Amino acid sequence: MSTQPDHYATLRISPDATTREISRAYRTLLRTRHPDTRQKVDDGDTTSAADLQELHAIMQAYVVLSDPGKRAAYDRARRSAGGTGGTPVKVRFHRSGSTTAQREQSPIAFGPSRWEPSPRNLKTPRSNP
Repeated sequence: MSTQPDHYATLRISPDATTREISRAYRTLLRTRHPDTRQKVDDGDTTSAADLQELHAIMQAYVVLSDPGKRAAYDRARRSAGGTGGTPVKVRFHRSGSTTAQREQSPIAFGPSRWEPSPRNLKTPRSNP
């Protein structure tokens, strides 16, 4: 499970968005969420902690996605953390004839790989006459 936030979802844009789309989404969200510009008439000039956290997440997402270097690093980390992309890999494993108690502790047994030479490698080397 990844601990980093999804900046694309925060700004409500797709991962292949252009720089212009990123700044447009940021400015639109900032206008609607910022305490100085929001349209709530009866809020009594109070800002909840959740509103401030959401505003902070929007600004943080913009800082990361607007810089090409930071965005590339974020995308690499996102892919390696199991985000979108990647292909599933089939994994085969063999269980040894262990007892039930041992299986509960360690369901997968890892061991050395087995190498069997091919018939071509079994021939004896020729000696020079």
